Amino acid sequence: MLNLWLAFATLVVVFVLNLTRFGSAEFRYRAARWVSRWWSRGMLRITGSQMKVEGLQHIEGRGPYIIMSNHRSHVDTPLLIEGLPFLFGFIVKKELMRIPIFAAGMRGIGCVAVSRGGGKKDYDVLDDVAKQVATGKNILIFPEGTRAPTENFLPFKKGGAVLAIKAGVPVLPVAVSGTNRVIPARATTITPGKLLLRIGQPIATQGLTLEDRDSLIQQVQESIEQLYEPGYGRDS
Repeated sequence: MLNLWLAFATLVVVFVLNLTRFGSAEFRYRAARWVSRWWSRGMLRITGSQMKVEGLQHIEGRGPYIIMSNHRSHVDTPLLIEGLPFLFGFIVKKELMRIPIFAAGMRGIGCVAVSRGGGKKDYDVLDDVAKQVATGKNILIFPEGTRAPTENFLPFKKGGAVLAIKAGVPVLPVAVSGTNRVIPARATTITPGKLLLRIGQPIATQGLTLEDRDSLIQQVQESIEQLYEPGYGRDS
């Protein structure tokens, strides 16, 4: 059932975003936000998830932010889309943008493409992304890089910190709890349950240089670990 919904809903999202791409910027933003939430609400309903959000008072306006979250489950993304009060995108491989219909859809929700190789160092490929973020795009990054199979955090990678410093925008630390009980990492079973999204205080990057990336990512990790609630939903 979940796979059928994902296939159908993703096609609807792509269709709507292609249909609205010729409207005004505000119209495109509202359409993308609406259809993204429609997609996420459907997934949360199918998985029997009940969500709670804390910390919305820490967010001002629509950003821009580099959003960093722990990663536990396939349910993390719909929880974040539904819980955060603004549109955000992801960093995707440039090859995905070669399919016109999907490219329009990904651009519609604010995704930005990177291309590795060409003699560029890993951090240099983020320059173009940083320029787009600085113009107002919000980007979600899972610094652990993959879904953690236990309550323990995986090592945080520094790319998100580098991007935030290059763009000169704050990092918004958030934590998802309970998602690993609904759909565990490396599993396809679904167990209805309660989810919690906690939003922390934005972490400023103004005045920081790339030399500060280690201390920044450490600060981000400490914040997310404090926001995270191990065992959430265990008694639901």
